[in-house]
Amino acid sequence: MAVAAPAPAPLLRYRGSAPPWLSSSSPFFLRRRVRRSSPPPALSGCWRQDYSHSSDMEVRGTSAFKLGFYANLNAQNIAQEWLVESRRLFYLRTVNSVTNNIFKGTTPLRAGNLQNELSEDRKGLNYPSLHNLRENVSSKSIVNRHENAELVRYSMINQPVQSTFPISVFNNSVKQSMPRGPHVEIPLRDNSNTEVVLELDDKVHDGNDKRVKKVVKKVKKVVVKKVVSSLPTKPSFSEESVKARKSVDGIYDKILVVDNVESARSIAQLLTTKYKSFIHACDTEVANIAVKKETPVGHGQVTCFSICSANSNAEAADFGNGKTCIWVDVLDGGRDVLMEFAPFFEDPSIKKVWHNYSFDNHVIENHGIKVAGFHADTMHLARLWDSSRRTDGGYSLEGLTNDRRVMGAVPEDLPNAGKTSMKTIFGRKIVRKDGSEGKKISTEPVEKLQREDRELWICYSSLDSMSTLRLYESLKRKLETKEWIFDGCRRGTMYDFYEEYWRPFGALLAKMETEGMLVDRGYLSEIEKAAVAEREVAANKFRKWASKYCPDAKYMNVNSDTQIRQLLFGGIENRHESSETWPHSKTFKVPNEESIDAEGKKTSKYRTITLCSIVEDLKIDMFTPSGWPSVSGDALRSLAGKIPMEHIYTIDGSEGDDEDISDSEDAGQEIDENSSYGTAYEAFGGGKKGKEACHAIAALCEICSIDSLISNFIRPLQGDHISCSEGRIHCSLNINTETGRLSARTPNLQNQPALEKDRYKIRQAFVAAPGNSLIVADYGQLELRILAHLTNCKSMLDAFKAGGDFHSRTAMNMYQHIRDAVDEKRVLLEWHPQPGQEKPPVPLLKDAFGTERRKAKMLNFSIAYGKTADGLSRDWKVSVKEARDTLKLWYGDRKEVLAWQKRQKKLAHEKCEVYTLLGRSRHFPNLTQFSLGQRGHIERAAINAPVQGSAADVAMCAMLEIERNTRLKELGWRLLLQVHDEVILEGPSESAETAKAIVVECMSKPFYGTNILNVDLAVDAKCAKSWYAAK
Repeated sequence: MAVAAPAPAPLLRYRGSAPPWLSSSSPFFLRRRVRRSSPPPALSGCWRQDYSHSSDMEVRGTSAFKLGFYANLNAQNIAQEWLVESRRLFYLRTVNSVTNNIFKGTTPLRAGNLQNELSEDRKGLNYPSLHNLRENVSSKSIVNRHENAELVRYSMINQPVQSTFPISVFNNSVKQSMPRGPHVEIPLRDNSNTEVVLELDDKVHDGNDKRVKKVVKKVKKVVVKKVVSSLPTKPSFSEESVKARKSVDGIYDKILVVDNVESARSIAQLLTTKYKSFIHACDTEVANIAVKKETPVGHGQVTCFSICSANSNAEAADFGNGKTCIWVDVLDGGRDVLMEFAPFFEDPSIKKVWHNYSFDNHVIENHGIKVAGFHADTMHLARLWDSSRRTDGGYSLEGLTNDRRVMGAVPEDLPNAGKTSMKTIFGRKIVRKDGSEGKKISTEPVEKLQREDRELWICYSSLDSMSTLRLYESLKRKLETKEWIFDGCRRGTMYDFYEEYWRPFGALLAKMETEGMLVDRGYLSEIEKAAVAEREVAANKFRKWASKYCPDAKYMNVNSDTQIRQLLFGGIENRHESSETWPHSKTFKVPNEESIDAEGKKTSKYRTITLCSIVEDLKIDMFTPSGWPSVSGDALRSLAGKIPMEHIYTIDGSEGDDEDISDSEDAGQEIDENSSYGTAYEAFGGGKKGKEACHAIAALCEICSIDSLISNFIRPLQGDHISCSEGRIHCSLNINTETGRLSARTPNLQNQPALEKDRYKIRQAFVAAPGNSLIVADYGQLELRILAHLTNCKSMLDAFKAGGDFHSRTAMNMYQHIRDAVDEKRVLLEWHPQPGQEKPPVPLLKDAFGTERRKAKMLNFSIAYGKTADGLSRDWKVSVKEARDTLKLWYGDRKEVLAWQKRQKKLAHEKCEVYTLLGRSRHFPNLTQFSLGQRGHIERAAINAPVQGSAADVAMCAMLEIERNTRLKELGWRLLLQVHDEVILEGPSESAETAKAIVVECMSKPFYGTNILNVDLAVDAKCAKSWYAAK
């Protein structure tokens, strides 16, 4: 029998089989050799020690743990074990950290503190229970408690049943330095050089116990090691985060937490009765959605929402005991709680304010609630107040509410509740494998934060609705002080403009997002296969040609800019640093596509190739910012010239060079008649080799184009993250451009390839549902018509009234020899064929004078965008003088345009803003603080903004006119999408023609059934089963 240790409490021996907490899976493990810094007191099988909370983990001679040896264990496996014989839960924390979480004192947390009644051997000591300690916690310690809650969760261990000894606590600095893994060893440093080794007597068989045979002392510094389960490796919060957490924590007393059906019913009744006339700022928190990639339509689960209410005088609602904000928990089984608020959300008479309304609208509707009563979107209000917030946080809630210029109109008696981001409050630096902190910040999932850091999460998420309400109050006051000028006439304030136009427009955009567009994924899959096959053909053509000059080129990666640059520009000097030269040859590691070699052996995964320069003195038109020749699509097209696409895929499958050259020669003869070769033609010596080089580089251009179509359109449109189960794509439509034009994302449906470049007919994938058709209606030359109205230019107005080809008329007015040809009837401006006529009697102007017409067309649009002679010279690749002379020809017949442009520049200098047709403004910084080049950029924007912005106004008014039309609603037609000057609707096929006529009428008279412009608005509309067919 083991001799009892001299301790205050008796040691209970275990005589049965090995206890479960000493198993191999236990968080503790046994060591046969037990070392101690000094002789143990009456060492006879066990002793007790205590840890201090010092970072050195110093061993003391008091009582904290017992060491026991048991006979039933094999002598080879006997070792030390730290036993705490209580099946209690306890913290593994430093005393310092624990007391920070409980109260500012020095009382160590003991095992006996974790039960309501102290055990017999501790009743005489003054150790308060954990429950009593938590009762006395100051409300200001919420932040610390939340900071350590995660550690506590990880640090709970089940212990055996009988003990009440004090709990050992590890220092926080040790915890943070621990490596990851299932177990770690913590050194226990002592202050002596004595090593004690216990040797057990294997020959003693007294029951199940072993006795200590002898004690061997060695003068050697050795440490006792204790093995524990690994602790969490979360790093501490930054100073900024701690400060933000304390700031947010201060609003907890103002929040009413609703987490059951009864209280939800009571609060919802208050909102729909007593506070029905109030303004209610609402916000949601959502889980299970990748916001930057997924549409909120059909994705995302609301975990909680908050509502902050105030009357028209900004007096806050009182929900009892000074609570001014409601926070509703709907995370775990909270659907019934959420549904209690359905009458509030669905009541159109209750005014609700949001920040990014469409997102919250969709995620609430995912739960079956149709949101109504949209009153304002503070993101849109901020855009209307200042459309040029590129910096200072942009239009995020955090950026806006922490900007004094934005929040300056908040009443002084109301607190300025600035939003703090989730990343700032909850973000932690990622811990590397070695235990050190990285630079990247990550946050836990929303649902985890809400469950485990509840109080702080309530404060954080409630602050969204509080901030939104204060932001609304401030922006409303600012817009009410700003005058609204509609086409030169005073109409009220800019808040009146918001109520009349942008409020219904914001609601319409959310409705359009919900509708979405049906996509034929089967068609997309087929064109993807075709695109991949054509890409491979083009890649093989380029490799085959390049390998004639550099054999290893047949293995090259045609997507690598570095490898392409090596072939075409090896040996060239850097444009910025003449001392840097691109090497003539270079080795690359590329995937080895041949898995088996000629001898039947398995090859390596990669192979090494050497690429060398294949041409000298290749003319370079474009460079990268780093000074090396560009190999972008535009740069390669400049090298190749204009090669018809059909010739790129004319590849002879034979290996002979003669056939290839012959094919190229035949193709080249045809190209000589229709186009011209690029600079590569001369660089490769002209003739057959020059033509062959241009065809090969054109194939490289095709690879770029195909890759762009596949990655930007074909594959993304097949993703589940942007569509719902019914196969409709729901993109996000936003008023977030400086001119007021709409933008789209997830996916960007406005970024469809130009119709003439839509080689795979991607628009063909956008179809109507069975039994329905699409109406696609497009304005003709809208921005030019806007320019004619704004400038009141007689020449432009006359040209539009005369109709026909506007660009041909511009060319005729610019060039006297074209006017003479028209007057002498050697060419026709336009031609309307009669039955039986196949071709015009004389050539059309656009055919006979194509070069001049192209210049006129480019000028028509360039003038609207404020382009100068310098910009045009680069576009046309002519001298600045020639471009300036052409500009004079254009302005010679349009003096009103030049005068209007000068007025716009003056406005930008004097008032730092310009205005659209409906009176929206675009702000500019003070031009005096910028360089000449920067001022020129702002002056061009001052010319462009009224034109583009007014075109956006017209398109918006047309959409609102269509939405208001009761006949279209009766017929079942609804708006799906707006792309620049084009709108798309879907409805029953049997009423398509009737609906089309109504749409054209609405678009041609978009201002409440009239057209206030001095020029007609031309609209072209078609009905079809797909977007492509309706173009």
